[in-house]
Amino acid sequence: MYTKKQIEGVSEIIKRIARENHITEAELRTYMKEAMESGRNNPDPLVQAEWAGFDYAGDEPTIEEFILWVSETC
Repeated sequence: MYTKKQIEGVSEIIKRIARENHITEAELRTYMKEAMESGRNNPDPLVQAEWAGFDYAGDEPTIEEFILWVSETC
């Protein structure tokens, strides 16, 4: 699991990226969620095995959790 400080840090980065790209935070989050879901729905067994190792807090991973997880695993 990730700390509140880690989640908040990533959230601030998301806000900054949205500002720098002249889009709303909601738009950026939509694009990011679509990309995350595309990877999550990949039927490749190796990809699914990676996703099985992703531990997130709720029923669905947040964008912040996903970014932290990817940054640790890549």
